[in-house]
Parts: sequence; structure tokens; C-alpha cells
Amino acid sequence: MHDRRRQRRNYRRAKARRRQTVAWMVLIIVLAIGVGWALAGPRLSSDTPTEAEREAAGLQTVNVTFPEGLRREDVARIVDEQTAISAADYLAATAAGPEGRSRAKAKEPTSLEGYLFPATYEVNKLTTAEDLVQRQLDAFDDSTAGVDYSYARERNLTPHEVLSIAAMVEREVRVPEEREIVAGVIYNRLRNRMLLGIDATVQYAIGEWKQDLSSAELQNDSPYNTRKFFGLPPGPIASPGVASIVAAARPQEHEFLYYVAKADGSGGHYFARDEAEFEQQVARARANAG
Repeated sequence: MHDRRRQRRNYRRAKARRRQTVAWMVLIIVLAIGVGWALAGPRLSSDTPTEAEREAAGLQTVNVTFPEGLRREDVARIVDEQTAISAADYLAATAAGPEGRSRAKAKEPTSLEGYLFPATYEVNKLTTAEDLVQRQLDAFDDSTAGVDYSYARERNLTPHEVLSIAAMVEREVRVPEEREIVAGVIYNRLRNRMLLGIDATVQYAIGEWKQDLSSAELQNDSPYNTRKFFGLPPGPIASPGVASIVAAARPQEHEFLYYVAKADGSGGHYFARDEAEFEQQVARARANAG
């Protein structure tokens, strides 16, 4: 009788031990799976999955290119047309705020105009406006890390002001060799306390990159209108490329104070040291235009 009782107790104990062993094995497996997922990290990142994985998950990417010399509004239109990001969201993500104020070293919040680095970016349907803007800012920081601002700093110009000059150079120059010359003209006119008189700033003020400006548009009261107000505009009028930023940081030293488009199809300019020479160059350009 006692033997039977001992057998039953031993059976129950063995059964309990088996259950405990199975429970521990299940717990170990669950923990292993959890650690594996933690180490693998998120799989729905635009950077982590392979192209095949993205396609399988419906995350096909598109390459979006932003050329040099565009305003925020121009970039927003491209984003709206080519990605799932709306123009409104992009403009909101680049509007006046603490990031712009920090970069400009300004007292008031300012937009990210000028810092939205022109390049080609890979975007998928999970990319947000904030994601894209951060990548543009990172690209700006990486691409301009080697720019030497010492020449500009000696002339009491901040990196933000250099960026403003670079944006004007980007909009005005079509021939790469002229970047440093045009930047030099801007430096000379600032030094001589002359109006910069750059049409691209007027175009920015009226919100349209139009070639022919009316008299009323040239008298626009925007502080960006360098035809009417002295000094640099309040900030960049576009996002320039590295070449223009380098030229603006270290312009060519010369005596030119004026330039006029050649109007000969080359995209280049004639340069002049004084008003008399400038008028001669204007006449030359008109002759080219026929």
C-alpha cells in the first residue's frame, strides 16, 4: 500500500518537473526572439532595408533632385510633385523656427532658407517632411564643413551673411569662372556703401524668378530689395551649392563695382570699375542683343 503511494507521489513530482522544464524552455525561446528583434533594430527605416525588402514591403524609393539656387517654395513644389510629402508639410518643416534662428545666429526665429542643401535624395512613402529636411541640413553641414570663412570674418561677415552672398552669386552667375568675380563685386559695393542693386533679390521679394522686372517691382518695399535698401538682404534668397559658398567666403580681389549680362548667349557678364565704363559695357551688351 505504501509502495503504491510512493509511486503516485514520485509520478506527480516527475510530471511537475517536466512541466517546469517545458515552461523554462518556452521562456528562453521567447527571450531569445525578443533579443534578436532588439539587435536587428527597426526594419521600416528608409536606410535599413535592402531594395528587395523595400519593394516587398511596398517601400519603393524615388530619387528627388533639388538643383542649386531654389527657394523653399520651389523645393516644396518639386517635393509635392514627386513624393508623398505635401508642399504644405515641407514649407511648415522649413518655416521660421529655433533651428533657423540658431543657424543664422539671429534674435528672432528665421526660416531655413539657404540651408536646404541642393542634392539628390532618396525618398519613400514613409519619409516625412521632417526626415527630408533633416537630411538636407545634415548634407549642408557635411558639404560645407571644409569652407574657410577667415577672409569673410576679417571683413566682419558672419557665415550666415556669406551664405546670403553665395545665394545671390548662385542666382546671378551662369559661368562657373565668374562666381568669385561677382562675389568680389558684392564685397566691393558693401565696402563702398553702395546699393547692391541685384535683381535676383527683387525677384525673391516678389516671389517670382522673372527676367523682366517692372518699375513698380523694382520699387518693392521688401527688405530683400537691394535696388532700394543698402547692405545685404535679411537672409539667403535661395540655397546655393558649395562652389558659390566657397566663392562668397573667399572672393576674387579686384576693382570692379558693376557687371552686366553680355546678352550674347554665353551666360557671361561684362565687368566695369566705374559708371562710365559700365555704360560702355551696357552699350556693348545691347549691341550683342541686336
